[in-house]
Amino acid sequence: MRSAGSKPLVQLRKTDPSWRSTLWLITLSLIAACAWALVFSRYFLEQKPRLAGGLSEVQLQGLTEQWLGFYQGDSPIGYNHLVIEPRGNEYFMTDEMVLRVNLLGQVNEMRLFMKGRLDMDWTIQSLDFDLSSEGLSFSARAQRVNNLMKIIIRTGGERLEREISLNQPPYLYTEPVLAEKLRQQGIKPGLKLSVPVFEPLTQSFDLVNLEVQERERVKLAKGEVDAFKVSESFRQQTEYLWITETGEVVKEWHPSGFTALKIDRDTALNLLTSEGTGLNPDLISALSVPSDRYIENSRQVKFLKLRIKGAKLDGLDLDGDGQKLSGRTLEILGAEVPESSYALPFSGDLDMEKYLKPDWQVQSDSEGIVSQAREIVGSEKDSVKATAMLVQWVSRYVEDSLVVSIPSALEVLKSRRGACKEHTVLFTALARSAGIPARMVAGLVYSDAYLIKGFYYHAWAEVYLTDEDGKNGRWVRVDPTFNQFPADATHIRLKIGNLEDMLSLMQVVGQTRIEVIEYQ
Repeated sequence: MRSAGSKPLVQLRKTDPSWRSTLWLITLSLIAACAWALVFSRYFLEQKPRLAGGLSEVQLQGLTEQWLGFYQGDSPIGYNHLVIEPRGNEYFMTDEMVLRVNLLGQVNEMRLFMKGRLDMDWTIQSLDFDLSSEGLSFSARAQRVNNLMKIIIRTGGERLEREISLNQPPYLYTEPVLAEKLRQQGIKPGLKLSVPVFEPLTQSFDLVNLEVQERERVKLAKGEVDAFKVSESFRQQTEYLWITETGEVVKEWHPSGFTALKIDRDTALNLLTSEGTGLNPDLISALSVPSDRYIENSRQVKFLKLRIKGAKLDGLDLDGDGQKLSGRTLEILGAEVPESSYALPFSGDLDMEKYLKPDWQVQSDSEGIVSQAREIVGSEKDSVKATAMLVQWVSRYVEDSLVVSIPSALEVLKSRRGACKEHTVLFTALARSAGIPARMVAGLVYSDAYLIKGFYYHAWAEVYLTDEDGKNGRWVRVDPTFNQFPADATHIRLKIGNLEDMLSLMQVVGQTRIEVIEYQ
């Protein structure tokens, strides 16, 4: 194998199907874009809508409109336009967001449109949202019916349905609602509050913990205002809001460098019209984790020992399955792949059943996925050989493209394009359909293929294999983006699971440093 830096950055992987670490995905700097997409899955889809004030009845008697600007550092990257209108005993909401960002010199535009009906206390009646980015799309509807949340997802030309039981009517997770609850309690330094919320994209309930800190002067586009700085903690990630005494959210800040500021309509509409908008800064570099040491021939590394600095490690999946964590020191061993393993489909271990089942991202029981898996694997019954076939097929089939999307196996199968998360979700669905237990993971991987030699956020998969006699079961790293089976030891697994689980990565983005101790 050749190292990631052995070819020009611009050369496409299709010229060398056996090796793709120099493709555009590494161009993706090994997909810091994956982390960027996770940032905005949280930053966008969990922080809307925003209201230009608290939720007092007087303020909401008429039509309410708000514009917010989004910035990476000092550079504008998008805006949010919210309109909310009371009608009788409910509120009607429309919310549009436009983002334009630089991913290694490629301008990528993302649009999110959401509309909803909310009760007077802002609990959800129904929500519809559509996300589009560079030819990929995702749409969903959530509707509360008694003690159920009924969800319909449309992706890859198919309609998926599911129901979630509710313990109580869920609040829309939005900063203005949180701000109003603080206002009602008499916002002041030292006030703490926990608010139960329902997150529709990950289809889960959780608590948001708020703590009011000091009062500060906040500089906006037109003047300054007094506001309380408030910490907002969600799934071990903390960001900050600035809220006025009347409950108006005027600023939001995320540790990875993203900021939202209250602006007016003209300013918002002009944010993305200036020449060069979206070309600076490069979010891939901004979210990378520099290494203190150059790793030669990184795609061939069989052992890596490093020290993780800065970030909190609680709740991460750093230990086990070829990784050994001691304090902040992590050792990653090369994966052992048997010459042959169990016959397909896998059976006999109840613990593996969940890794063979479909979910709303991994539609392994869909007719299109089942048919494609059958075509790829053919009559092959050995799970090791079948895994290799699937890894190579996904590597060749999916065109490397920097996109910001909610990954769906059906959508990737249809579009044939995407970054690391798209490669991974399609591979996972195909593997499960073929009878191979598989799961998605996310973390960091080393690359020297871009300006900053270091670690970049990335997604890959793990498959469960045994020896030929069915014993010594273990999870093995596979990387369908790099066409690696097994994947090299510079893959640092941080988290296992689906989109909901990956939100835990937000606690490390922008907070992590790595010291390389040893590699082989």
